[in-house]
Amino acid sequence: MELLTALATGTIPLTHEALHDWPRPAAARYLRHRLVTCGVLPPIDRHLADLETWLRRRLAAVADHPHEHLLRQFALWHHLPRVRADAARRPLRANAKQYVTQQFTQAQAFLTWLVERGIAPRDVVQAHIDAWYSEHRVHQRHNLRGFLIWAVAHRHLPRRLIVPQPTYQSAASFTQQRRMALLRRYLTEDATPLTSRAAACLLLLYAQPLSRILHLTTDELTTVDGELLLRLGDPPSPVPAPFNELLNQLAAASAHAGTTLLFPGLVAGQPLAYSTLNRRLRKLGFPLIEARVSALRQLVLQAPAPVVADALGYHQTTTARQVAHAGATWSRYAGNEHHAGPRGRT
Repeated sequence: MELLTALATGTIPLTHEALHDWPRPAAARYLRHRLVTCGVLPPIDRHLADLETWLRRRLAAVADHPHEHLLRQFALWHHLPRVRADAARRPLRANAKQYVTQQFTQAQAFLTWLVERGIAPRDVVQAHIDAWYSEHRVHQRHNLRGFLIWAVAHRHLPRRLIVPQPTYQSAASFTQQRRMALLRRYLTEDATPLTSRAAACLLLLYAQPLSRILHLTTDELTTVDGELLLRLGDPPSPVPAPFNELLNQLAAASAHAGTTLLFPGLVAGQPLAYSTLNRRLRKLGFPLIEARVSALRQLVLQAPAPVVADALGYHQTTTARQVAHAGATWSRYAGNEHHAGPRGRT
């Protein structure tokens, strides 16, 4: 009510920027979505809005930091333009804010570590980098790397520094038999909510991350010669029976609710929250990461990695990396003569 009063009396202007600065972010976020849905405010990516609000508050909090200018440049000159460009192309994934905030947090921690030791950024040597890495955990080292690369490239840190390369372990997967057993379960388990069943099948069939599944709309569904197609990339992927029935049910429910979102949330015009769907699937015992990795590896066994990447909306380096893990041997293929999505009955 206080926010509505402030807007009605003109105490604050009716703009996205003013809502960014409102001291209670949850109330501002809820009202923003309502105003966008009603056409009072122009559309804005909700994850971008949340990130901009977070950055404004965090930068205000570090105003007295000795290296505030570096943190401000890293956030506003490096991250924010990239995130805005991504949001202009397609809706941001739910982890976009987390990616930026974690890098900013570790950049602040590293610069504070330097201040505590009386080390100016221009005087940092390799031994200092190595010492910080030895004192901190893997996720902290990983999230600092973006700042170090940026700072070295822009001469805020000495150019001679070597930023350690991250090491990754191959993600776990399971057998094709296990994948098919899970598909049969979620295709036939009527006691499980429709949205959870459909999301599980999208992971198992098309290796789609939850962040993308949540933004799927009825516009991605088309029927050609009686066959349902799902556009995740180019060309659209065929939807096998009986999964096509689940998607048709989702589309019908969306139409009844007056939305194009296949997974609508409680807030008007917004999809179901990432944390909500993630929690529901984990409560069912669904192996989120293993399911997506297993599906992707099976798909690159069926078609060349570039074909799978184009059809499912992946970057080609992602699918190429899974080729070695899957043991695929594709080296050439005929362009424009492929269907990377699953066919036939499950």
